[in-house]
Amino acid sequence: MTALPNISVSVKAAIVHEGKILLLSYDNRSSGGSFHYNLPGGKAREGESLRDAVSRKVREETGLEVRTVREMFVVEYVPGEYGRNLGPQHKTQHNFLAEITDGRTEPRMSEPADPMQVGFEWVWLEEITTLHILPRVGQHILNALKDDRDVLVDRW
Repeated sequence: MTALPNISVSVKAAIVHEGKILLLSYDNRSSGGSFHYNLPGGKAREGESLRDAVSRKVREETGLEVRTVREMFVVEYVPGEYGRNLGPQHKTQHNFLAEITDGRTEPRMSEPADPMQVGFEWVWLEEITTLHILPRVGQHILNALKDDRDVLVDRW
């Protein structure tokens, strides 16, 4: 019998406020990488719902309080299909639209700080397709914002 795959599950938050989206900026050019942006988020814990993971990870990375509105789309990384460029781990990234719940919009750096994260930017939505966002989800975000369906069925 074939073993079940070990898949890393992460969540990301598209936090949209007044026509802008919050992006985290990273610079790992010193280690052969690039300057790029990510949505806030990270790995879900075992036994944690994806929606709860979004709120926790955004709070940890930015200090902002959010609630998920809906899941917009999923990105999958299968190592064998990409030459293991991003490592040997099979990954899924669940991307949620999230909204700020307490009115605070000024993010703060996480503690302990990620040594490659250099800051935050509220970027106009129209600009996200021109930025180096990893994974390359800029157009997917714009497309998903035009559709109000929640693709996560989280009740059996």
